[in-house]
Amino acid sequence: MIHETYDTIFISDVHLGTNRCNSKKFLEFLKTIKTKKLVMVGDIVDIYCMEKHGTSWKKEHTQCIHEILKHLNNGTEIVYILGNHEGEIRRYCDFKHEHFQMVNEYIHIDSRGKKILCVHGDKHSQYSSGSWKQLIFNKGYELITPLSVWLNKFFRFSLVYFLKNTIKGKKYIEEYEKDIVNYCKQREEDFIGVICGHIHHHNIRIIGDLIYMCCGDFVDTCSAIGEVDGGYSSIRY
Repeated sequence: MIHETYDTIFISDVHLGTNRCNSKKFLEFLKTIKTKKLVMVGDIVDIYCMEKHGTSWKKEHTQCIHEILKHLNNGTEIVYILGNHEGEIRRYCDFKHEHFQMVNEYIHIDSRGKKILCVHGDKHSQYSSGSWKQLIFNKGYELITPLSVWLNKFFRFSLVYFLKNTIKGKKYIEEYEKDIVNYCKQREEDFIGVICGHIHHHNIRIIGDLIYMCCGDFVDTCSAIGEVDGGYSSIRY
């Protein structure tokens, strides 16, 4: 369900510049939503895959960028948290211009004045970029995702969804979620929760005394998180 107007919408892992990006749904989503703030929680543009694997930037991807800029021109505040697939431009973090800012992390203050830590997530888990576990996961995901997209298109079967619901898949996801929450706790600030991306697994749940939220992606699940009056909810598109 999509509300008429959101205070904030959080999206992540769109992967513009690759075939696995569901640019059609993402473009429709951008044209549909009305929000005061749009927080992009990393891996919106897949610089890594374009440079390393020569994936193609398509006309539809440019149209998505135009829609984001339209939101900006209409007064929507845009926060762009860079992810590991945008690692090459992390050197330019803490860039701000009028209603736009590009950062490594972001502290979101919601309509009730409560603080939420927003991070992509690749730096704060045992499965983070640079670790052997993340390397194996990334290689596997790069191989599996195109097949999953093909299977979903012709047979309505998501291989990625199936693997994430295996015993090992669920364990990986649970460990990642705990790592992100622990990082939030280590900050020793009065956060009520954390919003992340990276793992491509949309979820909202309580872990200990904090709210854990993952935006999901616009590859397989086409999901986001919305905030209205300090309340957070799933958006499935």
